[in-house]
Amino acid sequence: MICLQPFSALYEKEDYKMKVTRTNSSTNSTLSVASDITSLTDSTTVTVVDNLQHQIYMNRYKIEDTIKPIETDCSLIKFATDLTTKQIVILKFIKDKQWSAKELEIMEILNNKNIKHVIKLIDHFVDSESNRDVLVLPRLKPIPKTGLNLIDIQKIAIQLFNTLNEIHNLNIVHLDITLSNLMFDENDDLVIIDFGLARICDRRCHPIGCGTPGFVAPEVYLGECKDTKPDIYSAGVVLGMLLVPFIHNCSLEDLGCRLARHSTTSLVQDKLRENYLFERYHYTQIPEVIFDACDLLVHCLEYDHDSRISLLQAIRHPFLLKPASAFRNTEYSEFIQVPLKKIPSRTIIFYR
Repeated sequence: MICLQPFSALYEKEDYKMKVTRTNSSTNSTLSVASDITSLTDSTTVTVVDNLQHQIYMNRYKIEDTIKPIETDCSLIKFATDLTTKQIVILKFIKDKQWSAKELEIMEILNNKNIKHVIKLIDHFVDSESNRDVLVLPRLKPIPKTGLNLIDIQKIAIQLFNTLNEIHNLNIVHLDITLSNLMFDENDDLVIIDFGLARICDRRCHPIGCGTPGFVAPEVYLGECKDTKPDIYSAGVVLGMLLVPFIHNCSLEDLGCRLARHSTTSLVQDKLRENYLFERYHYTQIPEVIFDACDLLVHCLEYDHDSRISLLQAIRHPFLLKPASAFRNTEYSEFIQVPLKKIPSRTIIFYR
């Protein structure tokens, strides 16, 4: 395991003095602020613009008060403007020092390896007021849960499985692959975010139940897993959620629910086999690529992690290799209006 170097200050500390004067008139009261600004802490200052106070970190990141912060069990997310680039960024305040050290270590490994579809670390510093480590990250946009064409889902799957393969080759497991931890950049390319639960695989088992309920692989609940296979199961859950408009009557809408367990995914697998894979030649007007998607999903959701599809097998799966021509008539707006039509079996039985 690579040892994390201690945090170092990225900017020179500057001391400011605030000079605030109030001028009263018969109609209103205004607040005028001199060019000097008070330093609340070593990393935080407050400035006033248009009579509104704005918190600024490291003399660079101005908090956007119009965007509500997001708090989780492990971190606090604030939105800010990078005053040097004028871009909206994310400030991730990590509540636990050990967790922040581990996440920063893994992110630095991934950034040094220049893995394309993982979130890039812009900056990091320590907030002197809360003594929390802060990661500065680019703002991205969520992947829409509906409205994607099937070829868009193929693109997501290609980028997801290939990126996971690169991460796993570094002996790193994410352990929290969910739809909310997959984002789009400005080019609608996939970006994997939130490496807060990620770990470098060693001889120790992963923490029992580590991850988001509904996406956690069965072996993680059993506390018997040391490898990277749980990410494949979680990726399968995400794939199933995206395929809901295209694969009917298979309970895909139950995937990713907090109460979903092995029995849920087993039911989904059984329905995929019964309604699609075993009957693929009895459907009319259903493109072949739909059945390929079903097959990949079944193999990703395999309970036994030794029998579960590997990333190399997933990357070479027909669903990911199909050309654009195979996706004709799979546009979201058209496909959801086409009912499944099943023709009766044409097997002829001769009696003697």
